[in-house]
Amino acid sequence: MRLPFILAGSCALALLLTSTGCYYDVESELYPNSFCDTSAAVTFAGTVQPIIQSNCAVPGCHVPGGSGVGDFTSYAGVAEKVADGSFATAVFDQRAMPPSTASPLSNCDLEKLRLWVNAGHPNN
Repeated sequence: MRLPFILAGSCALALLLTSTGCYYDVESELYPNSFCDTSAAVTFAGTVQPIIQSNCAVPGCHVPGGSGVGDFTSYAGVAEKVADGSFATAVFDQRAMPPSTASPLSNCDLEKLRLWVNAGHPNN
């Protein structure tokens, strides 16, 4: 008489244990467009300059003769705007850059720029 209850209980326990097992998926593989790896050092040459070149130092904007204030084709031009605070105001505070006609910076790019600025915007 007790055997059916023991069998039923054992089956229920086995089912419970197998359905609540560990979960080992990797977030960056599941959501490749939403993962931002900021564990590596953020450098000007390797991280910041590519963001600047594809979003800011484009024809007509932050280039010599462009309408953007400052020349972002070199470290010195970007560093000048970071040092006077106008870079942070336009990019982080007002989210005005790039202008509405361009694609906005991704949250990941913004975070990488913020890390570089907060690190003292080194020329590395």
